[in-house]
Amino acid sequence: MIYQRVKYFLKAAEEGSFKKAAEQMYVSSQALTKQVNLLEEELGGKLFERSSKGVRLTRLGEAARQRLGKVEEAFQREVEELKLLAHESKEQLRIGIFSVLPQEGMVTPLVSFLLTAFPQYQIGLELIDLDEGRRLLTEGKIDLFLTNTHEEDDWSAYQCLSFGEFESKVVVSLRHPWAVKERITVEDLSQATFLKLKMAHSVYRVPREESFYENIPCRTIQQVGNFDTMFALLQQGEAFAVFPLAFFYLNVAKIKAFDYPGRTLMFHTALVYNPENRLDGFADVIRELEDEFDLRRL
Repeated sequence: MIYQRVKYFLKAAEEGSFKKAAEQMYVSSQALTKQVNLLEEELGGKLFERSSKGVRLTRLGEAARQRLGKVEEAFQREVEELKLLAHESKEQLRIGIFSVLPQEGMVTPLVSFLLTAFPQYQIGLELIDLDEGRRLLTEGKIDLFLTNTHEEDDWSAYQCLSFGEFESKVVVSLRHPWAVKERITVEDLSQATFLKLKMAHSVYRVPREESFYENIPCRTIQQVGNFDTMFALLQQGEAFAVFPLAFFYLNVAKIKAFDYPGRTLMFHTALVYNPENRLDGFADVIRELEDEFDLRRL
């Protein structure tokens, strides 16, 4: 109660009016005046001179404003440091996010839910590429990996929760000669340059000779290290790529997508995790995510 009286006093001293101070503190003028009066009784002297024009600090009031103002500042600093300490002492739930996934439609709702539903965790986020995400998950440096995964990926040591399923598409820039076509053929593919993401085949669960991406017909293959490079090269209009339409780039990119001529590859936007994760309460996190986003296990 003493601290609350100090806050009321300092606000009244700042505003020069009990009424304005009460409005700022969201209390009635009578309640604020009563608390200031009690503070005056505790200190043994008048803090304000009252008049019809408002209030003015007395000599004691000016001294109190200076000294108690320092106490208020020190108190707020200590409170903020304690909040920081409480935040740092929380267990960290570490989330890796494939950097090209749509932010508004997927990433933001997921993170917002976790922040609201699990305030006991410090949420750590990291935007990463596919290879890095797999490595960090394998090394136990992230707890959840939100990514795109296809049916040939080997996640046998992990659990995958699917947000949705997508077919791979043949994608070109609107500058590409194919942009005027309604559909493309295997012959079209075999005469063009294919932009292929560089990935270690060891992460696939099928032999190299049976892999979808190893058997895409094309004239030449241009390997790229990440999707930023792939989209930059696509915009030059001289090559095609094959991936699902589940990337935030597609909101602004000038591209055209075609059905793949032949057996396609199915992708899932999925949350991948180690079922042996020892983070306290991790099973509850997974259960709540499944219910909230209607996820299904792959």
